[in-house]
Amino acid sequence: MIRITQAFLMGTIAVCLTAMGAFAGGWKLAYEINREQVQSILHPVAAETGQDAPANSSASGKFDIYWQVWNLVYDEFYRTEPLNPQQMVYGSIRGMLQSLGDEYTLFEEPQAAERTRESMRGSFEGIGVLIQLREGELVITRPLKKSPALEAGLQRDDVIVRIGGEEVSALIAGLEPAEALEAVSQKIRGPRGSTVRLTIRRPSDATATTFEVDIVRDVVPLVSVNAQMLTDQVAYIQITEFTNTTPQEFEEALHELLPQNPTNLVLDLRNNAGGVLQAAREVLGFFYEGTALYEEHRGGSIQQMDTIRDADALRVPQGMPLVVLVNEHSASAAEIVAGALDERYPSTTLLGTPTFGKGSVQNVHKLSDGSSVRITIARWLTPNQKEIHGIGIVPDHLVAAAQGTEDTVPCIGDALPPEGQDTCRDAQLAWGMRFLVDEEIPPTPIPVTSDE
Repeated sequence: MIRITQAFLMGTIAVCLTAMGAFAGGWKLAYEINREQVQSILHPVAAETGQDAPANSSASGKFDIYWQVWNLVYDEFYRTEPLNPQQMVYGSIRGMLQSLGDEYTLFEEPQAAERTRESMRGSFEGIGVLIQLREGELVITRPLKKSPALEAGLQRDDVIVRIGGEEVSALIAGLEPAEALEAVSQKIRGPRGSTVRLTIRRPSDATATTFEVDIVRDVVPLVSVNAQMLTDQVAYIQITEFTNTTPQEFEEALHELLPQNPTNLVLDLRNNAGGVLQAAREVLGFFYEGTALYEEHRGGSIQQMDTIRDADALRVPQGMPLVVLVNEHSASAAEIVAGALDERYPSTTLLGTPTFGKGSVQNVHKLSDGSSVRITIARWLTPNQKEIHGIGIVPDHLVAAAQGTEDTVPCIGDALPPEGQDTCRDAQLAWGMRFLVDEEIPPTPIPVTSDE
């Protein structure tokens, strides 16, 4: 779990300035930069930040070999285009972090870092649609809730033909899918109050004619909590990730559901890759007061981290039977919540498949040029001080996603049922409901074996 959260392509239109900050952002984009120029950027960090110079001053001597290679690259590398010192520096930072052998200590360039910060904030500025490429066309998979796109009437499966008069086909020509999505995202996104004109083709229109729509960009909330009643007995809350707005969204969900007098609750943490540590502790505070996790820091010191409770906030009724759905994509902050509820909220049952097993905590530092670095600062343990890193959490009842494919449940959120049906297939949710209402125990999946 990171103290901010991992980046993702949202709208694509749906985490301190350290001494190394100068190293990340202070290079001049000139064709040739000599050693003296670069060192003049590296070494005045104390003057710029008001902090002392790095304690390990002997490290500066170890840069001699780095400068040797830097100069050899400039002197000898065959090229038809000028070298990009900024990208060379970014590559150097990545290499340094990779040498630590920790996949969660990493560097993000400014654009990706801003996506991470937006995700952490729980909002971004744009029009608010999720998009994907289908056979070379830019298709809206869905407009986000409370978004300008939704208010403008954009629909699922609409095709964006032009953006501001520019053909999408020309804009994405020759680009890889991820690059293409980023390119169109940059065209569609923009500051609050500005306008973007989209040309849309609606496949459901028999004439297949196009129309134009002007959309005023605004702040778009990134919804991380979905809630609904599955039956008159079973309430359902899904958390897709833990952002700064998740606790408020969770409380709003309780205000919506509890007046309907449910007797059971399903908390869905499947495919939740984690997020903000404080948000996870606040969500746990709706269930109980006490230890949320322990952090084990460098040197072996252990720090207890408690749940965070607002004295006036609504609470999940004590003793309400709770099923927590998890799978192999439940990670980090999602595992903190699942593990803590399993050990501290007595009526909890975990159901699904074993979780991912990410038991580390990262600090995210914003650097001077807008890029960021995530640094692992601790391992976390469950309230019973159980280690899950690289292991995961095994549910009380194992239910595979495809187990009992005939099991159907009310469709969740924007999910659409198969043609001709009014319910969706979800074996794990179906068994969670059976367990809560009928106390029916799911059969243990038969393990897959081989003849090796």
